[in-house]
Amino acid sequence: MRIKAKEIAKELGISPATVSLALNDRPGVSPQTRQQILDYVREKEEKQFFVLLQRTKICRGTVMMLNYIKNGIIMERSAGQPSALVEEAERAVSFAGYQICYRIYQERTQSLSDLLEDCRRMNVRGIYIMAAEMRQGDIYPFLDLKVPIVIGDNLFYEAGLDSFLIYNREGIERCVVFLVYKGHSHIVYLAETIDIFNFVERREAFILEMAKRQCGDATNRIRHLGSNVEDVYASMRQYLNEGIKGTTAFVLESSVISLGAGKALLERQIRIPRDVSLIGFDALPPVSLPGIDLTLIKGTHTKRHLAAIRHLIRHIEGDDEEIVRIYYKTRLLEGKSVFDKAKYIYR
Repeated sequence: MRIKAKEIAKELGISPATVSLALNDRPGVSPQTRQQILDYVREKEEKQFFVLLQRTKICRGTVMMLNYIKNGIIMERSAGQPSALVEEAERAVSFAGYQICYRIYQERTQSLSDLLEDCRRMNVRGIYIMAAEMRQGDIYPFLDLKVPIVIGDNLFYEAGLDSFLIYNREGIERCVVFLVYKGHSHIVYLAETIDIFNFVERREAFILEMAKRQCGDATNRIRHLGSNVEDVYASMRQYLNEGIKGTTAFVLESSVISLGAGKALLERQIRIPRDVSLIGFDALPPVSLPGIDLTLIKGTHTKRHLAAIRHLIRHIEGDDEEIVRIYYKTRLLEGKSVFDKAKYIYR
């Protein structure tokens, strides 16, 4: 169905004449406006084609996208986020001729046997499990389904399942190398009190990297603060009461640690980065810590999950037989929360 110029004009808040000029490749329209109109039309046409494809294509079965919740911590943080991801995943799955089923399984309140029975009843052909909170033994009931399974944010060595992961070790290496380069050696790692896969990897990497950079034994430089912002804030206040003399930098394990510890530091009027430097892991909303332009180690999430689902589809089709482990590298986004001690010590 052709998209009408009046409809485009109304949606974009511009005149129908301008839309007509852009669509007919005539002069009189700025490059920015022309591109805006063309992008809008392309997006609309893609959506129309997607709907048409869904109506005409025979469904070959169901692909399940399962968010496995063991203690609820990760679920609470990602509330409201899955919708865009599920929409993208639905598009990828539908183009392959399948339908998607997004499920949240909460171990404490739901029946695993009911979930597995639903998988059989719905003709689930493959499952992508967001498994950050899962333990090694939790995967075995799913293996009885005899369908391809791809895992996100975890590794199940004995089961031999394909995994898509954040490269936590590389991210922590970036943290420590950056801080050492800036002249820091007495670095403390502020951790949560839950032991999910990503966090355990980051802690182990911190100890290894500190030893590699000759910054001493870091096993006693990991301070566990809590698993929600208020608990972290309270624990950080107590830590500051004890005194952090000698510590010049903190590595913040997660966004929850960044928010709680940052709040306590700001309350004490500790100058960031002059008094103490900070590097966080995982992104924060821009206005989360007023006055702190936080240097961050950032992983990729949506692209990684989508790549895992596309890999699962290839697995269902029988195109991938090798067991793979895919690590997505991190990026260091430099803010203004790290003081360059080396600038004053060595120059």
